[in-house]
Amino acid sequence: MSLLSAVGQEILPPIEGRRMGINYGFDRVRFLSPVPSGARVRGRFTLSGIEMRSASEAILRYQVSIEIEGAEKPALFADWITLAVLG
Repeated sequence: MSLLSAVGQEILPPIEGRRMGINYGFDRVRFLSPVPSGARVRGRFTLSGIEMRSASEAILRYQVSIEIEGAEKPALFADWITLAVLG
């Protein structure tokens, strides 16, 4: 879970007009499999919803899974909620 912000920054497209992004929390977090030391992982992020909280704030929901190379089950599945402050 600690890698999600770093992985998300690398692969998620930038939001035009965003001044700041805030980690708003997680829903339905499931740890399905341990990650062995030194294992390679891959993050999959799917935007599942956007809700305008105000004219300058948007709540974004992502379905996130962290997959372990060569493993049958992902290590983690969660709904990640972020707040984008628009400028």
